[in-house]
Amino acid sequence: MTAKTAQGQRPRAGAYRRWSNHVLTVLMVAIGVVWAAPTVWVVWASLHPTGSDAPVVTLQFFRQVFTDYGFFPNLINSVTTTVLSTALAVLIGTPAAYALARIPFRRKEAVTFGLLVTRMAPPMLIALPLFLLARQFKVYDTVWLLILIYTAVNLSWVVFMMRSYFSDIPAELDEAAAVDGASRWRTYWSVVLPIARPGLVATATFCFITSWNEYMFAVALTSVRAITLPASLTSFLTVHGLLMGPMAAASVTVIVPIMVLALWMQKHLVRGMAMGAVK
Repeated sequence: MTAKTAQGQRPRAGAYRRWSNHVLTVLMVAIGVVWAAPTVWVVWASLHPTGSDAPVVTLQFFRQVFTDYGFFPNLINSVTTTVLSTALAVLIGTPAAYALARIPFRRKEAVTFGLLVTRMAPPMLIALPLFLLARQFKVYDTVWLLILIYTAVNLSWVVFMMRSYFSDIPAELDEAAAVDGASRWRTYWSVVLPIARPGLVATATFCFITSWNEYMFAVALTSVRAITLPASLTSFLTVHGLLMGPMAAASVTVIVPIMVLALWMQKHLVRGMAMGAVK
């Protein structure tokens, strides 16, 4: 290849790279608009009076949701089930993940795979047996039933994700702590867990979002007393039609806490995801 030919290929390669960057930028903007448009429309519908063409902003739909439709108890149910199930899943799953990452025992990989298999079954397949069991044991439509189910659902994710984070921490730290006389539990609590805190925050946030947005079990296993925010959205579909304004206000009420949490935990989420990444 002559020098003239090589110089002719370099400008073409540079032009191709620039055009590729432009195409990717346009594609990313288009995807962002597609994803953001429904959220923007829901927010607009929650603040805009139905049937009015004027750009009037009102909070009447939010007042109706919490006063006329009794949305506040549903909000309390969602907060209670989400916070307690996330705390229990992290409290139980994190030591189990540390054991799978550090302690050798027979069929360890089989145990890990068995935990992941529990997430492969669709919720619809599990909802009916749980409904029958809940009726039989008289725990149907109770907050504690949802807390137990959400904990079980999130537990496998906690073990799987935290095991990856613990595996990225050098095992020499455990050996050094053991030489200093620390027990396995003290090593986990005082040495390894503080280092894995970004991964712990990312895992807890993931569990919180999963529990907050869960719909299938909340619909199948609740009716009045323990109904959560996502399940209560179906109450706005009546025989007289869809109550668009109140439903949009209720949807914004469901979305806002998750957005605030994601923005608040953004730094920890990025560090946690990078910590568990394959290097």
